[in-house]
Amino acid sequence: MYAGNLKQWQDDKDYIPAALQPWIAMLASLDMASLQRGRHELEGLHYMNIDETETGPAKERLMEAHRQYIDIQYVIDGDEIIGWQPLCYAGPVVDDSHAGTDAWFYDPAQENDTAIIMKPGTFAIFTPADGHRCLCAPDGVARPIRKAIMKIHI
Repeated sequence: MYAGNLKQWQDDKDYIPAALQPWIAMLASLDMASLQRGRHELEGLHYMNIDETETGPAKERLMEAHRQYIDIQYVIDGDEIIGWQPLCYAGPVVDDSHAGTDAWFYDPAQENDTAIIMKPGTFAIFTPADGHRCLCAPDGVARPIRKAIMKIHI
């Protein structure tokens, strides 16, 4: 897992895996205001979702992980907390109904999450070893959020 801000990503690029640097550069070059909601195809098997949804109480969120994709999540508008745990501590899969879209869900104890505070400009990279509990409202009250989620096939 890695978290950063697009305003300083070039200063930090030596700490980002070389294979992911072009994707962060692409993310930094996009006009986020003009991107329509939905799926945007990138080259090869890679794609990006522009999501407009709501945050909610963390206790209502499951942790997710992927096996074929690395997530690069970026907050455009709004804020959220993403709870992170190494997948080895997430316990058994509790929902595999989205396995066809490479999403497996877990329900580890929320108090073991490391909180990643996501605000506009912040991005976080999650590998298949990273469980991530997304869309947690910082104050527990649902609010709108707009995010870009790059799905990088591995």
